[in-house]
Amino acid sequence: MKIIDDFIRGNTRIRVISNHARPTEIPPAWRPVLRNCEMLVAIPDAHMYFNDSTLDNFKYGALALLSFLEYLAELKEEFAAAGATLRIYQLGDLYEQRFPRPATRSPNITPAEITMSSPLYGEIINAMNSIRTHFIYGNHDFELRHFPGFRFAALEGKVYLEHGFTPDPWSTFANPNERLWEPANLILKKIREVEKFFGEILVDAGLIAKDDHFAFGVISGEEDRPDYPDETKYLKRQYDYYTQRLKSKPDQQDIRISVIGHTHHPFLDATVGGGEYIFVDAGAWTSGRSDFMVITNEELAICQYRRRA
Repeated sequence: MKIIDDFIRGNTRIRVISNHARPTEIPPAWRPVLRNCEMLVAIPDAHMYFNDSTLDNFKYGALALLSFLEYLAELKEEFAAAGATLRIYQLGDLYEQRFPRPATRSPNITPAEITMSSPLYGEIINAMNSIRTHFIYGNHDFELRHFPGFRFAALEGKVYLEHGFTPDPWSTFANPNERLWEPANLILKKIREVEKFFGEILVDAGLIAKDDHFAFGVISGEEDRPDYPDETKYLKRQYDYYTQRLKSKPDQQDIRISVIGHTHHPFLDATVGGGEYIFVDAGAWTSGRSDFMVITNEELAICQYRRRA
């Protein structure tokens, strides 16, 4: 299957952003790379939070995601009628659970509270479930590891999928495997509460607009960001870790492609080990981005879904 002909199909809201706006060919010797499907779509970090909060960057791209999911539903139905399978993954950090419940000092917000904060969010979750999305948990919603249907990683033939591990820039303790992770996040929550308090005073005084105030480490998601960022600025630690894993083959001998999210920086390297492996960071669906990854047995590409037609 071809990404332009069999996936995009003239949809003007979808465009390839990796490899100079062209799909990357999968070496013929690797094919087929998918075992249980003919096409795989991976949707990265959303960080869906309480809709009315200034900390929620997901809301700006929410309508676009619902539109994209509806497109996937139509495509999946057409594939099934033709005897083919389209499989969809969400790569973790679907929810933002590191922030506290709005206007309270209670513990982290729950997925149910986030989903119910907007009818649109409920529609999105229902749409994901209706197309049988496979869910991976991330470091901002790792509590979901206790929920049925959520897992740490997935393997689709020669494609390995995981959220990613590198700690967030604002704290070296953002990784749940770190010993000081819980106390560090408690401190961060308090910082956010203080920022929110003073931010609301400035909004009420008319000194700043509501969306001019963002808590520590949170940028505005209002501006659509369709760019493919500078590859030289990609996190070296993240890249080194996953490319070393590919080269050492710790999980399974046949893995050729590793797909992650987490960094919010789309990145694709088809030259790992002299072209023996491919490393992909699918980007994000938050903070102005609306990226996703498409893989067939012939091609792969990082794409962007435009917020408006």
